[in-house]
Amino acid sequence: MEVHHHSHKPKNWKEYITEFIMLFAAVTLGFFAENLREHSIIEHRLEQNKIAILKDLENDAVTIDSILVTEQASLNTFDRFMNLLYLSKNKNINEMQLIDSIKSFPDIIATTFTLYVNNSSFKNMQSSGLLSYVEEENLKNSLSYYYEVVFKRIESNNNFFDQVGTEFNGILPIGIGTYIRSIRSDSSKYDLNNRNKYLNFMLSLKETKNLLQSEKFIYDIQRYYNQIFVYQLALKLAKEENSKLIQLLKSEH
Repeated sequence: MEVHHHSHKPKNWKEYITEFIMLFAAVTLGFFAENLREHSIIEHRLEQNKIAILKDLENDAVTIDSILVTEQASLNTFDRFMNLLYLSKNKNINEMQLIDSIKSFPDIIATTFTLYVNNSSFKNMQSSGLLSYVEEENLKNSLSYYYEVVFKRIESNNNFFDQVGTEFNGILPIGIGTYIRSIRSDSSKYDLNNRNKYLNFMLSLKETKNLLQSEKFIYDIQRYYNQIFVYQLALKLAKEENSKLIQLLKSEH
């Protein structure tokens, strides 16, 4: 039985070059296709992060505006309070006039709030490396400044600000006492559960009258007033940077 071997015609150099070019083209196209896919995924994730940050910033803006209103109301209250103490100290009003004026205050509690910025979306962008893919330098710099500088400045003030407010409400417990009685549902059970009766009683005490005449108390009010004002400045800077970032992110859409 004969075995026939089929001879193959040797390829010429042009065929080898053609095969090489086709293989190279296939690998190159595959490489570009994979890069394009990865780029598309990154762009999508980046876009989702920007939307999340925009939502966080809009929530921050509402909170900042609300706190600024409260801070200004507190400053106005302490302006009025300090003026009364000034008039009393200079004998322009007597003790009874001072007490009656304080009774007319709608609120003498140190009502202030601190801002806690939600930076989770920015931290996610940062930790995942997506921040480096933000092409707009102005946006990248503004994001870093808002979350790494402005946010940390607010954060460092929060604990001190809360502490000073707690101390002030401890020095003049009448404010927190009247607030508690204004929200209690059992105000008729005892006389001192009634806000006005409680306020009249506390202001009649010798300890309260001595406190209102104390120079240290004037210093304590001024110290807290100063801290509110400084915190208000930090909030205004946060509001300015917040508005800038919202505009930058919205302009991309």
